[in-house]
Amino acid sequence: MTTLTLVKKTSFTVASLVTTILLSICTPVRAFMFGTSGIQFDRDTNINFTFDQSHGSYQSSLWVAQAQSANTGYSNISRLFYETKPSDDGSANNWQGTFGNAVTSDNGSIDQTFTFLEDRVYALLLWSDLGSGKPFEEYVSSSTFMNSSEWFAAGSQFSRTDCMATGCQQATFGDFTLNNDSTAPFTTVNNGKGPEQFQSVTKAQLAKGTKISLDDGGKGDDVDFQNFSLTAQEVPEPISILGTVLGIGALAAARSKKKRQQQPEK
Repeated sequence: MTTLTLVKKTSFTVASLVTTILLSICTPVRAFMFGTSGIQFDRDTNINFTFDQSHGSYQSSLWVAQAQSANTGYSNISRLFYETKPSDDGSANNWQGTFGNAVTSDNGSIDQTFTFLEDRVYALLLWSDLGSGKPFEEYVSSSTFMNSSEWFAAGSQFSRTDCMATGCQQATFGDFTLNNDSTAPFTTVNNGKGPEQFQSVTKAQLAKGTKISLDDGGKGDDVDFQNFSLTAQEVPEPISILGTVLGIGALAAARSKKKRQQQPEK
């Protein structure tokens, strides 16, 4: 497990960023979040992540990171997926990377399940090698408040030095559209809906499955959200599955009994 830690600087110069951080720190315990404000569950929860595709010339890896006490830092704790090369075939298809070619996982599966512990705060971190050979050269976070120069990791660089809190969103969550063959802005591709309208999902949406996509900050921070895409879905608890099966069985038995009662005697 990599122990590289992202930490928060002690001084803050952007008032709106301070507000965002304080809101995150003061989030009540036993709260649910799944989006750009962080990832948190009110009980231990298994989430299955399925890789979709990557785009861009950076070679990246996607990690689950856990917040330290008082939100003073985040530590990489689980690598979900990583690129073994920047793309399948050079710049073809907008530097497309697919699983089994440019992208893999530690166990070789396109599906990865991670257990988020009750009341802990997490984020997804996309680390990139910009061409120097350093796998942790630069990062973007699924949590907006971490995408500022107020956060740093030793030995890495971060290009958005004057990023304002409301402009630091580097991830989208929900039912959005990506056009990897188009240079059109994200808002145009999504019929006028900007990334700010895809900042979080509900428990019901997560149960059905939701899309997540991150922008790696390349091309002058174009925020097209095409660089690393995947889906996430909550894994039902065994007791819930058993309850559903028993419920279906009970319903079938009740219908069968009612049908027998309605049949005329011979």
